[in-house]
Amino acid sequence: EHAIQVPAEGDAVLDVALDAGLDVPFACKGAVCCTCKARIVEGQVEMAMNYALTDDEVEDGYVLTCQTHPRSAKVVVDYDQH
Repeated sequence: EHAIQVPAEGDAVLDVALDAGLDVPFACKGAVCCTCKARIVEGQVEMAMNYALTDDEVEDGYVLTCQTHPRSAKVVVDYDQH
């Protein structure tokens, strides 16, 4: 578990994690491959594009972290809940 400070209107969750040196899964960074799929456990986010997740996955809290931007003071992301 890692804590990273990010402005609420900052970069995508994936970019912030990579900039912090975290080993998180990703490939295309274009909302297509689903490699960066994760579940939002806490907080509010906005996903800019989605070409890979089903409506049910999005309703269950899954996002593509390459396209997801924080919209609350705290966001908790779980890459292990698939």
